[in-house]
Amino acid sequence: MASGRGTGFEAISADAWSMLARTDLEASTCWDFPSQSYGHPGAGDARFNGVTPAQCAMNLVRRYTRPGEIVADPMAGSGTIGDVARALGRRAVSFDLVVRRAGIARADARSWPLRNESTALAVIDSPYSDNIDYGADPRGLGRISCRDPRFYEEMSRVASEAHRVLRPGGVLGWIICDEYRRGVYTPVGFRLLAVLARLFEPIDTIALVRHNDRSASPMWEHRARRFNFFLRGFKFLFILRKPRGETGG
Repeated sequence: MASGRGTGFEAISADAWSMLARTDLEASTCWDFPSQSYGHPGAGDARFNGVTPAQCAMNLVRRYTRPGEIVADPMAGSGTIGDVARALGRRAVSFDLVVRRAGIARADARSWPLRNESTALAVIDSPYSDNIDYGADPRGLGRISCRDPRFYEEMSRVASEAHRVLRPGGVLGWIICDEYRRGVYTPVGFRLLAVLARLFEPIDTIALVRHNDRSASPMWEHRARRFNFFLRGFKFLFILRKPRGETGG
């Protein structure tokens, strides 16, 4: 590019120009989007329980992949992550045990239909207990309570598959929430992070602010104050990397 001589400006490096194109990415560890579809109005379905914010997917895809690389979503739900990845020129592989629309394959998150080390980014927005009915398939992970040790054993199987398909240096983003139910608090996020850290190197932890949740109502706010408990205001987004020196599953 031109040096800028005689214009009053110094030459701008290619890296600097690249950074200018990243000014819409989140810079802090608190991600708060005004709506599920903000930034990508055609992505996913805001009516789906626990739907992933489209702008969250955009930040992960743009930070950790390049056009043409594979983004995997093994618990696709309404397909937000795949929709965003394709809109950004990536190859999306979306699958779920309960298929709700075209473009999502039927497969189990404990057995991914992908080759070893084929994937740049995996994003998992998983159940965090048995509080939501995701479908009749008895294999569904949303049928296991987060108070049951089996929950973390099965999530470990999902994590092992992510490790297998991610290339060395590939990134895993995992969205999870804690549970407060019938007077019992379960720190699901911290327990899951301990599982993931056996296979991956943590990059950072994001607080993903929850909106349009069923408990976000004056009635539930009144109950939380009266009975002295806290409503879930955010989900964890754990961002981790497969160690660069590791290969295979």
